[in-house]
Amino acid sequence: MPDARALLRPIITDALRQFETAGGQTLEDYATRPSAGLPARPSCPPIQSGGDLVDLAAAECGRLLGEATGQALRRELEERFHAQTANHLGVDFHPEFFQGDLLFAMGCRHAVPVFSCGGVPADNAAFPRGLLLSRGQPGDNFFGCERLPVMSGRHRHQLVSLMPAFDAAPVHAACAGLPGRLADPDERTALTRLIQQLYLHPRVLAQTHFREQAAIMNSLLWQGALQPGCGLPPLATLDMQWLCSQLVLRDLSQPGSLAHSLLLEPELLAAVWDALNGERACWTGDAQTLYRGTFLFWGAGEHGRGLALMPSGRFSRLVSVKHPGWSLPLNARDIRDALEQRRLVPSLFLSFAVTCLARGLRCAGGVFQATYLPRMAHGLAAALRQCGEAALADRVDGGTPPCQACTGLLPLRLPRPDGSDPDAILAGRAAGPTELWLAGGLSPELWQRLCNTAVSDALAVSLPYHYDDLLGTRPGDAARQTLLHEAAGVAGRLPFVPFSPAGTPGSRHA
Repeated sequence: MPDARALLRPIITDALRQFETAGGQTLEDYATRPSAGLPARPSCPPIQSGGDLVDLAAAECGRLLGEATGQALRRELEERFHAQTANHLGVDFHPEFFQGDLLFAMGCRHAVPVFSCGGVPADNAAFPRGLLLSRGQPGDNFFGCERLPVMSGRHRHQLVSLMPAFDAAPVHAACAGLPGRLADPDERTALTRLIQQLYLHPRVLAQTHFREQAAIMNSLLWQGALQPGCGLPPLATLDMQWLCSQLVLRDLSQPGSLAHSLLLEPELLAAVWDALNGERACWTGDAQTLYRGTFLFWGAGEHGRGLALMPSGRFSRLVSVKHPGWSLPLNARDIRDALEQRRLVPSLFLSFAVTCLARGLRCAGGVFQATYLPRMAHGLAAALRQCGEAALADRVDGGTPPCQACTGLLPLRLPRPDGSDPDAILAGRAAGPTELWLAGGLSPELWQRLCNTAVSDALAVSLPYHYDDLLGTRPGDAARQTLLHEAAGVAGRLPFVPFSPAGTPGSRHA
């Protein structure tokens, strides 16, 4: 019989190794003692102090979520200097992202720092434009989510970091349209209430940018999906690309900073281009064109669409292949002006370069980040050595913390509906915050069961999701069946969200 894990191993190599090495550990132990399958801790201090990132994040958090939460985030970052960096910016309705936040929160004391990627279009899988329900449509794989739009599709191609704030009109229109999408009146009433509590909250509607609204809505959703007795710290979601834009602006005036060298030295840029060309989350291209990703930044095109950029003029400028008129000289003044005018959005590589590789932020990522972030560090270090910067290279190699896979385990499940497909996983679908909200919130008892779940059990029910997502489902797929049988075997040991018939909300929201 085919070995399904062997098929997945080349794709999610490092995350799978971490999860399998943790094995019988509880999720709480895995989150609080992140050593399983990870390399040694940093052997030397990072290139730069992370104090400016702490100040920046705490101030922005305090402005959006209140001074108490801002101070809590400051304490968290000063004590641990870590953040969840796997999420796409938006409201975290996707079960994979939300359950990743729960796992990461097990290792947090004062606040749960989530630095979400805003350099993605608004129509990505996390669906920033509305709600996700943990149920699929005909033709979906077993783990598909149903999208429930709230915001207009007008901005669906924009980079999320560049989206303007929405107003109340599309929210009211979405609520008015729910009868045509949700047949059950109880479910319709409950989800209308959820939409109104998030999207029509006065603090949400008072913001200027969507990234600010997302931070507030995530905080409200976190409070509504968890019962107070769980004792979890407040969630602090911030736009990673906005944070990194501010760091780059500061670093441009600091000749000793990594970003200053990286952006303004053509020889180093050329070496970095070669060292990371073809790597996931970086870029793939040649002297004539760019095939995948972007180099250093995304350019802001018409209506906020992201433009993939590549080097030109012997690494003295960035240009867009698809929009020949778009060009940016790589000098401090032009980069600064473009960032301040929101014509540039830092890429994943540059974002991790100024946070993790330069300042030593420990990033908890997803199943891909566990592989590509260390490769970014090794590639940057190799480029620095090639340019005669051996001391800086050693600081990148020795000062970069290991990347723990925290998003990709989905142990919190929904009960399997009666009469469902007998081939479907017996543990049911992964639960998201919508389902928790409908059930009255995650209870202290359910939270404790989640904390005590074995990593091996969480992995068993998560691998079919990754198999479907990465390899696709084919009729008679024997390898997938082995994963489903393995998942079914651990069903009785998993935490289940209490079933709420017909979507009736729990008493907390009634």
